[in-house]
Amino acid sequence: MPDGYFDSLKEFSSEVNFLRLGREALLYASHNTKEWIIRKDQEPTILFPAFCCWSMSAPFEKSGWKLVYYRLNEDLTIDEEYLEELLKATEPQAVLTMNFYGSTSTKSAIARVKTFDERITVIEDFSHCTFCIKQIFDENVNFYVSSIRKSIGVCDGAVMLSKRACNNGYIQQEAAEFADKRYVAQTEKGRYNWSKDQVKKSEFLDTIRECEGIINNISAVRPISERALKMLALVNGEGIAFARRENMKHLHQLLYGQVRMVSGLERCFEGAPFSLPILVDDQDDAQRKLAQNGIYAPVLWPICEEARKVCKHSTFVADHMLSIPIDQRYNYDDMEDIAKTIIYCLNK
Repeated sequence: MPDGYFDSLKEFSSEVNFLRLGREALLYASHNTKEWIIRKDQEPTILFPAFCCWSMSAPFEKSGWKLVYYRLNEDLTIDEEYLEELLKATEPQAVLTMNFYGSTSTKSAIARVKTFDERITVIEDFSHCTFCIKQIFDENVNFYVSSIRKSIGVCDGAVMLSKRACNNGYIQQEAAEFADKRYVAQTEKGRYNWSKDQVKKSEFLDTIRECEGIINNISAVRPISERALKMLALVNGEGIAFARRENMKHLHQLLYGQVRMVSGLERCFEGAPFSLPILVDDQDDAQRKLAQNGIYAPVLWPICEEARKVCKHSTFVADHMLSIPIDQRYNYDDMEDIAKTIIYCLNK
């Protein structure tokens, strides 16, 4: 049954906006942050984690920000000493943080940022812990942004929580055609899981690629589609959180000592984790073997050369990590099967 999870987000902010994509929500945060900057006669600077997706950094680059990357520790928590050095050296107007997999709390680092200068805008991407805002919420964060479509099967969707009113003049009209195309492609993809019709597979993959090409432009901020908004109203957030939490704990237990994993994952066991990141010697080979056995394990994420130069730990994770699904589509027995498949594929 629906539990009104997304409606409850109003408890944690002055304003909640549902937008089309996570990258567009970040662009919206970028525009509004620039409006709040007191000195507008200089290029604004934002500090960014070295381990990040291009779709997180691109909205800021496109809207005129200078990006400076900060280091992470081996467990993907923030290297706070290095962050402090950058705060003093760059005097940034904003800092972007991310709670990776729900296991890398950012509260201590954000407190340092606000102690240094309380005017700095803190933007947290909580896409990896969309369904545990109660556990991670920090009053010092100015914007919380999450790409909803990465957590549930909606055709489009992102949410942005803001501590103050935003200029909604940046939000353009809905692009319903995009959502309709994505919905059709997702429906056909679901049918393919049963039919294995290769012609239909080619068709829905072409549509998905077309949609990705549209959104990669990052030229505008658009609202979530009416179709997706209706789907969100049917979500049971507590149920999703419970399923993810139980699947994570079970799969972690099955793989512990058998497969290398990013350290510190046990810290997410009480939240609603995004996926289980494993570490492999050869990403391409491991990904291919897993795919041949029915497990889609994406790379999160390739990182840019500048970020690589800054952080050896981010570079290592980018080159060796695969993301294993543990979401609400799966159950206890699925985790058993996935664990057996992973151990088999990585040891043959």
